[in-house]
Amino acid sequence: MSSNKHRALNFFLNTTLAIVLATVLAGAESFDDPIPLLERTITISFEQERLEVALKKISTQAGFTFSYNSRIIDRNKIISERFAGKTVREVLDQIFGGAIQYKARGRYVILTKAPVDEAKDRVLTGYVVDESTGKRLQNVSVYDPVSLSSTVTDSYGYFELKVDQPSAEEIKLAVRKLNYTDTLIAVNLDRRQLINIQMREHADKVNALADSVRQKIQRFWRTKVRSPQEANMENIQDTLYREFQFSVFPFVGTNHKLSGNVINDYSLNLYGGYSLGLRKLEFGGLFNLVRSDVTGAQFAGIFNAVGGKVKFIQLAGIFNMNRDSVNGYQFAGMVNLNGNSTSKFSGAGLLNVTLRDSRATQIAGLGNVTIGRQEGPHVAGLFNFSNKDSRIAQVAGLTNVTIGDFKGAQVSGLLNFTLRALEGAQVSGLLNYATRIRGAQVGIINATDSIHGVPIGIISFVLKGYHKIEVSADEIFYTNVAFRTGVRQFYNILTAGAKPNTFDDDETYWTFGYGIGTAPKLSRTLSLNVDLTANQVVYGRQSIEAINMINKLYLGLDFQFVKNFGVTLGVTLNGYITDTTYDKYQPLFTDYKPRIISDKTYSNDINMKMWWGGKIGLRFL
Repeated sequence: MSSNKHRALNFFLNTTLAIVLATVLAGAESFDDPIPLLERTITISFEQERLEVALKKISTQAGFTFSYNSRIIDRNKIISERFAGKTVREVLDQIFGGAIQYKARGRYVILTKAPVDEAKDRVLTGYVVDESTGKRLQNVSVYDPVSLSSTVTDSYGYFELKVDQPSAEEIKLAVRKLNYTDTLIAVNLDRRQLINIQMREHADKVNALADSVRQKIQRFWRTKVRSPQEANMENIQDTLYREFQFSVFPFVGTNHKLSGNVINDYSLNLYGGYSLGLRKLEFGGLFNLVRSDVTGAQFAGIFNAVGGKVKFIQLAGIFNMNRDSVNGYQFAGMVNLNGNSTSKFSGAGLLNVTLRDSRATQIAGLGNVTIGRQEGPHVAGLFNFSNKDSRIAQVAGLTNVTIGDFKGAQVSGLLNFTLRALEGAQVSGLLNYATRIRGAQVGIINATDSIHGVPIGIISFVLKGYHKIEVSADEIFYTNVAFRTGVRQFYNILTAGAKPNTFDDDETYWTFGYGIGTAPKLSRTLSLNVDLTANQVVYGRQSIEAINMINKLYLGLDFQFVKNFGVTLGVTLNGYITDTTYDKYQPLFTDYKPRIISDKTYSNDINMKMWWGGKIGLRFL
């Protein structure tokens, strides 16, 4: 058993060593000579030599072995040729005249007889070189403008182009490369040999500084990661038009690898497609991708993405994404994202995002975000945001925010915020703010620097508005403090009061309450006051167990003697409301009992006593 284990161990070690050595040798060989066999350059001459001998010399100099059936070539054919700095492919093409095909496999170049069936597809091969330097050009687009068959030269300038069932004896090949003059050549389809195409570089090259930075990066990109499709889109400036195209995936369809250069009237994508533009109608099972403009309707199961402008309709199951403007109607299950301005309508289950101006009606389940100007109504389940000026309307379940000016109506469940001026109205469930307002605010809390209009709420604070601190006395409570805030047309009042003779007792009489009022000016120093307040009366530390309220309607005058100081006096109509079923009320009229002008108990056991009274006080601010 131990002997068997020993042999198994030796076998494992020997096998592992062989694999490692083979890998190292293969890597070293690849590192030393990475050039493909057919692209190796040789300089060789033949003087009346047999073909078999010539092939042997070629293989020896280029470092590989030919593999072929001796019956397909004439080994005794005499060769007298000189080749200087030619690739193996070019040498073989010259020797065989296109009658033999050759392919590289490992260390072998395999020779086979070329097909003779002319009715089938044809494959055109050749090199593209720089006319002035002779340098072979990489990433050159070579295509048939009729069938849209295309290819791109490899790193050795070589191309193979399959022409699908050509109907003519001659086709014209378009050859395009960035910074080179466009070339169009006629090719006879009977030709079997390599096609050598020369291109001339533009005389007006780009700026040298830009070359030194940008082109070095682009050169790495092209040589390492760029696909033939990307090279075509960079090289070909022509716009190709097709009425209809069908794709399974991008570049797998009737527009082939030139999809990124074609504008279609109608486009049908089984899963997804890619094109330069769309003029009428496109359907995508999953997605539609368009480099430039769409002037028709797009429908996609998941998303539409457009690099240019969109006119008319976009509908996507999840999102629409457009780099430029949208002048039409958008519908997305989740998100519409647009880089430039929008107009007409955008509807999204979650978000509408516009990176510049929006003139569209936008409706979103979650929010609308506009980085530029908003000039249309925006309605959202949670929030609307505009980074610049806004107009018409913002309606949100939670909050509206505008960083510029706003003209129109802001309506929200919680907060409206405008950083600069607002002309119109703010209506919220809690807080409204704008720096300057021409219009109205309606909310629990309103705040602004200045307003030409009326803030209506529980608390309204206007920095340049109406503010008064008042200390006053009336017939029941001799010490009262009130704070008025808002504007003269409408202000809020916070009040509190007490009977001073009860301060030392444990059972202090005191009140707190809220009110509203208006103070129109009668002259420069004289104003009329009309206030309506409601105050709950509390006895000591007793909890509020029943209604015990004094309501006052005050009609008085405010004499402004000097800046920030005045005197007010006037009459009050009082209504004292109590619950007849509650028996723990303390006496209210302990020092003075007014003349009761009405004493009535209603069907709900609420009693109200009414009397005339008065108030006098000092005001500050």
